[in-house]
Amino acid sequence: MFKIDYRSRDNLPELTIKLIGSFSIDGDLQYHADLRQLKYYIPPTDPNNLSYDLDYNAEYTNYKPGTYIKLDDILRWISDNFTQLSKPSRPLSTNEGHWLDVDFVCRRGALRTIFCSPYNKFKGWIICASKYRGTIYLCQFYIDENQHANESQDKLYSRGFKFEQYMVADHPSHKPDLSVPLNECEEFRCVFKTKFGNHSLLYGAEIDGICSKQPIKDTLVGKTDKFHLIELKTLPLYGKNTNLNGKLPANRVIGWWSQNYLAGIDKTICGFKNKSIVKMIREYPTQILPQLSKVKCDVNDCKMFCKIFLDYVKNIVVKDHSECMYKFHWDPSTNNIVHYSEERPNHELYFFLKPWFIDAMENTESSSLSV
Repeated sequence: MFKIDYRSRDNLPELTIKLIGSFSIDGDLQYHADLRQLKYYIPPTDPNNLSYDLDYNAEYTNYKPGTYIKLDDILRWISDNFTQLSKPSRPLSTNEGHWLDVDFVCRRGALRTIFCSPYNKFKGWIICASKYRGTIYLCQFYIDENQHANESQDKLYSRGFKFEQYMVADHPSHKPDLSVPLNECEEFRCVFKTKFGNHSLLYGAEIDGICSKQPIKDTLVGKTDKFHLIELKTLPLYGKNTNLNGKLPANRVIGWWSQNYLAGIDKTICGFKNKSIVKMIREYPTQILPQLSKVKCDVNDCKMFCKIFLDYVKNIVVKDHSECMYKFHWDPSTNNIVHYSEERPNHELYFFLKPWFIDAMENTESSSLSV
């Protein structure tokens, strides 16, 4: 076990972000290396006078399954883009250093969970790590195996997806189409390569939509001057007061902030609802989100917690994925102590670095060497 002293301000890390790719997940949870699920933010004509029924056509909704989604989609993207990510002079041995030009691969959700830990008073987490060709792959798991399924089927959770359907369209000149049944499985994800202190990371992040006057037809890479990313959220409306300063739970505020911070998102667009009806929207720049918390939030606590956790993981995870998997467990009641253990490499509950990915990477390497 190890303790994370996130109050330290030695070598406070900053994040530099580069968007290097994207992909789509369709309504049948199939991967596509294209922009088919990219959505454009369509601001309402009168943001103060709305009537968006979040239960509209709910009986036809295709809900996202409750089974836990691991790393399959980002692993597929990596295998398809290996030459873009590999080091120019990569070693042939699994123990001679990095094969890919990053220290860690994960989903943004795992990093968000780590970032939120200093202000998380309710839920613990499990993050497993497997090392392959010098890069550490991280995958988050819930403490309660039923937690994800319960959240996915919750009506409030589904209403958030419905709000997105009211706010985005498939073209910047189109209007949102409510005639199509909501399919929660459809997603658009961006892939980011980042530098965080002395750590390099690659992760995928679901994107609600972009602001752009012109359609993006082939790729988002290299075009970040032509659009910006947005995040969509909903909150209850009490009366007509939308001044949120000092009113929201700290874990929610930090969750919003870290989600945006990790993807370079500048603003959150919040729909205020009376029960299931959104009445108005407001925009909140990412940098002011901590001010909305009921208690004082210092985002530097979050940065240090994540930085120190990654420091420890990098030092602890030394054995290859074929030898063991590492399980890291944190609980809010343990005074920031993280426990870890070595598990069987094919542990059925936590196994996530799939054989098809290893085979694809080895075959790609073999093909490149024979050319």
